[in-house]
Amino acid sequence: MRVLALDTATPYLVLGLPHAERALRLERRHAEALWAELKRFLEEAQTPLESLQGIAVGQGPGSYTGLRIGVAAGLGLGRGRAIPVVGVDTLAGVALRYQGTVTVAQQARGEWVYAATYRLEGGQAIPVVSPHRVHRAKLVPQGLLVLDEPPSGQALARLGAARLQSGARGVEPLYL
Repeated sequence: MRVLALDTATPYLVLGLPHAERALRLERRHAEALWAELKRFLEEAQTPLESLQGIAVGQGPGSYTGLRIGVAAGLGLGRGRAIPVVGVDTLAGVALRYQGTVTVAQQARGEWVYAATYRLEGGQAIPVVSPHRVHRAKLVPQGLLVLDEPPSGQALARLGAARLQSGARGVEPLYL
């Protein structure tokens, strides 16, 4: 299933397909760069918009504005192309770059982080500790600690394809 992933929940704009991915650190400039970067990404990946069968949108946790940009773009593109849209766990997309037990943390405001812990088995990110907001000084990582890295666009696309094939639909942003 050819699923396009897009995530704007972190300082990175992440785009992904089963065979390609891109992560650009944009901080708070997602809205101004998203459409041009998406067009360039699809052209470089030799993937016409018409060939997409679904959209996977990173549903966070992340900033309110960052999440809104990605969710709105994904839903608009999905509705415009008449293809299904599903939300995927942004932090799991980071964890899937690794093996074993991984604690992923993304900077929130001030001394706070969004964090979750996953056990990686057979290409799956199994939650050990669900996404939550915690003061950085009180974060107790299990296994490898990964801080402020972008999710894998390819992993998000795979997560989206699996959710769509299971019949899941819709996006529920995770605001913490």
